[in-house]
Amino acid sequence: MAAPRLALISKKIIKPSSPTPLSHRIQKLSLFDQLNPCSYMSLALFYPKQCNSTLPFEPSHISTLLENSLSRALTSYYPLAGTIRDGLHVECNDVGAEFLEAQIDCPMSEIFKHGSAEAEDLVFPAGVPWTPSKENLVVAQLNRFKCGGIAISACVSHKIVDGSSMGDFITHWSAMARNPCSPVPSFQFVGGSIFPPTSGHIAEAILNSKTRGNHHCITRKYLFSRSKINSLKAMIATELRTQSSNNIDPTSVEAASSFVYKCIASNSPRPSVFTQSVNLRPVMKKMLPQEFQGNASFLFMAPQIEDPKEIKLHRLISELRKEKEMYFSQDWREPKDLVSAMFEKVMSLQNQLERDDEDVDVYKCTSLSKFRFCDMDYGWGSPRRVCLGSVPINKKIMLMDNQNGDGLEVLVSLKEEDMSALETNSELLQFASPSLGL
Repeated sequence: MAAPRLALISKKIIKPSSPTPLSHRIQKLSLFDQLNPCSYMSLALFYPKQCNSTLPFEPSHISTLLENSLSRALTSYYPLAGTIRDGLHVECNDVGAEFLEAQIDCPMSEIFKHGSAEAEDLVFPAGVPWTPSKENLVVAQLNRFKCGGIAISACVSHKIVDGSSMGDFITHWSAMARNPCSPVPSFQFVGGSIFPPTSGHIAEAILNSKTRGNHHCITRKYLFSRSKINSLKAMIATELRTQSSNNIDPTSVEAASSFVYKCIASNSPRPSVFTQSVNLRPVMKKMLPQEFQGNASFLFMAPQIEDPKEIKLHRLISELRKEKEMYFSQDWREPKDLVSAMFEKVMSLQNQLERDDEDVDVYKCTSLSKFRFCDMDYGWGSPRRVCLGSVPINKKIMLMDNQNGDGLEVLVSLKEEDMSALETNSELLQFASPSLGL
């Protein structure tokens, strides 16, 4: 079958249903917001045609439902309807979100017949995911397939949200679609006052170092079933017993991410560093209101490994845990103390990232596991599949729960020659399989 084609039907600007109060007009960014790019994070939810839904599935109804509910959601999540004014502020000026509608000339199942993320990218607004923008901080697209199914994709500015906050926003949007009278959470965007931003030139240097060495990349998806993850954990435990007296029980994310890193790094003769983005909300829970929204994640890194053949999974996991424990074990009572510690970490992180693609390979891992994207119900039940799309960041590893919640889906983004080596890696294929089909 020929490659699926998309025809754009409409493009609108959706404004908040109520204007943002003048008192909320200027939103100060936090340190954690500041250290993230203005690019869009992306998520797509696939819903097959419903024959027994309590809500109509006609095209005009779906469009109206999504537009109206998005408008209401933006009223509560007002920074996403604004404009990034500079490196320190968001102007909550109700510019609104873009909402596109498109027709795809194939059944939904067709685009899942390949193991790449590129086919699935068709459901995202063209050229939007992971590109920088300072206005229209939400771009959403409703896609209709020939089979009658739909896909709802959302691209949301990483400058305003991380994975956790993006999940909160889409959950709120879907709740508004199911029931316009749903309770409205008291979202609070107070990160800028609790964790003040640092000077602009330092933040800019860090952002530049984060994308250092990016190339045209290929993204592939691999599925780790629950049984394979358990086997992987058992392998790590055996490795540990033969080389150490310490005990370690790796989480599923630790086991899968460190294993994928090892499989990739083993194809390179250069030293490597493994970094992992970690949700800091447990560390900051005494400082943050319950409905806090914004970025609250940070990169932690394991020590550099000189020889790829010397990568030991139990040691890698232990080293990363030690790194995180330095922050998670302390009883942080004052935001300024945590900011001071994080700022020191920022500087060392910048120095390490700047070396990427010069004399060391830096692998960046992000986990979106446990954020329950699979539960996003707009009125037609849970999505059949959730996709993140391809990631144009070299040496990037992303994880999320699979559709049944009993395994992990791992996205890997690499240069073409590195991906070719990974795709034939017998050790990887012993535990993971290309993610195909609905």
